[in-house]
Amino acid sequence: MYLFASLIIMIIVKASEVVVDEDIQQQSDEEQWKASFYYIPTQNSNEESLDKDGLPTFNELKVALNKYRDMTDDILYHLSRAHEVASRTEEILYPYHDTYSPSLLSLKLEHKITNSAKTLEQNMIVLERLLKPFPINVGILPNHNSDDSTNPFTFPPKNDISNNNQCKTSSQSATTSIARYIAPYKEIKDKRINDKYNGEEEPYDTASHILTHMTREWTDSGASIRRDTHDWIVDEILSYHNQLDSSTDCQESPLSPVLVPGAGLGRLAVDIAFTQSRRADTNAKSQVVYPFVVEAVDNSLVMGGAAYQLFHYHHSEHDEENLTMYPMANDPFINEVNSERRWKSSVFPEDKVSDQFNHLKDMKQSSDAFQQPNISYVIGDFVRIYASPTKQNVYGSVATCFFIDTATNIYEYILTIRNLLRTGGLWINLGPVQWHRNAQLQPTTAELKDLILLAGFEIMKWEISDKLIAYRHPDDIIVGTRAEAYRPLKFVVQLQPDPDECSTQDHSNTSLLSSLEKVRQVTGRKSVIPKEVIDNDTSNTNSDDDDIDA
Repeated sequence: MYLFASLIIMIIVKASEVVVDEDIQQQSDEEQWKASFYYIPTQNSNEESLDKDGLPTFNELKVALNKYRDMTDDILYHLSRAHEVASRTEEILYPYHDTYSPSLLSLKLEHKITNSAKTLEQNMIVLERLLKPFPINVGILPNHNSDDSTNPFTFPPKNDISNNNQCKTSSQSATTSIARYIAPYKEIKDKRINDKYNGEEEPYDTASHILTHMTREWTDSGASIRRDTHDWIVDEILSYHNQLDSSTDCQESPLSPVLVPGAGLGRLAVDIAFTQSRRADTNAKSQVVYPFVVEAVDNSLVMGGAAYQLFHYHHSEHDEENLTMYPMANDPFINEVNSERRWKSSVFPEDKVSDQFNHLKDMKQSSDAFQQPNISYVIGDFVRIYASPTKQNVYGSVATCFFIDTATNIYEYILTIRNLLRTGGLWINLGPVQWHRNAQLQPTTAELKDLILLAGFEIMKWEISDKLIAYRHPDDIIVGTRAEAYRPLKFVVQLQPDPDECSTQDHSNTSLLSSLEKVRQVTGRKSVIPKEVIDNDTSNTNSDDDDIDA
């Protein structure tokens, strides 16, 4: 039976060879809307990720495709084995029963094998078109040219002692330690070990993650989920923009640039960037503008690669078959009421996205002065990049969706967001607090609220949604014997000015990044500062010591 399944795959691959070899249709450079992509390699990037010139090899994309192929083979193998078990069992227990009876499990498993082979191979075709090398700027970041210095973020943050207007001192009693020992960070060298990980934020870099996010973000199937998530965030940003915009004359919003951490396939970033508002021009005519410059960031090169293809995808009518995928085809065979849902297809991108891109093309052709949406995508570590002094006071707002529960140490995320925001900047969040397995801290929503207040934010909105929201597909709530859905935490907070400094201790030479490095050293984490920076600091320190000795 396994040979039968393999034969089906060979036939489908042969029929699809011409399709796979076709490139995604591209418009001319003059007409095509483009988004810039940037890559900041981590300090753990090795020769497999970068070539001798320090450029990405895109090996992660190949690995993701190979793993999906292995998973496909594994699914078909287990289905074929189940078919053999069912057939042998039925031969013994029902020897006189019609072998083609629809009641027998073996016949149903044959249908599952056939449909699984077909749908999984179609998914592979889609993934091969998305996960391929793409143009990228290495080692540099978008430049937003911020001259705002209204929020000089010294670290540690200044204490806001509103009750007694007195500073806390080091004479306060220390908290009793229960866990006396925390093992230091140790990198796992053997990448073949799948049951171990280094305790850090894990990137969503598998092909299955791509299909899940694709369904939620870029197909009609996920439209209702986006209405409850992305639309709420966009509406909040636009509402505060409209309140602030009357005091400025520039086209760009006071809340711009907008940073979108954990951007995944980038749909939320696109939705914000493509949000329009109207402004009167010099002739008192109403002009449509895109007020938000958007910067997306994700730590997965695989997600970034797929996002690039989606950002620059241009719909073609004859290509519709290639836009079809089967998001539930590789789900585990558990909690199913029936298998019909497994074979449901989704088409991407949805018509709304195609219409947006076509509108840009038409407007560009009709007017050279037409303003296009401004969006960039950074691939790199969120804390390492945005906790740095160079990113201080750069952004007007931050939008996080299904992101904060990926933190290993939630203090890092909160203070990094404080570091990058300008005074008065907004942080808009929506998502659960389903802390991932790497989380060292797992606060409740009430405890999280206190941490955000402690960091200097004012709560504008804070609520737990009454409505259950599916993670991937609306059917995940109503179909099957187990539902996967969330009641997300939704909040809007605003960064307040630092209170008057009442401590005589000088923190001006202490950056957030160096403080987080100390935290990581004592909590068993990998370094957040690039090794070359540490080496330079060490050599400078040694040089200073030599000068003192002299």
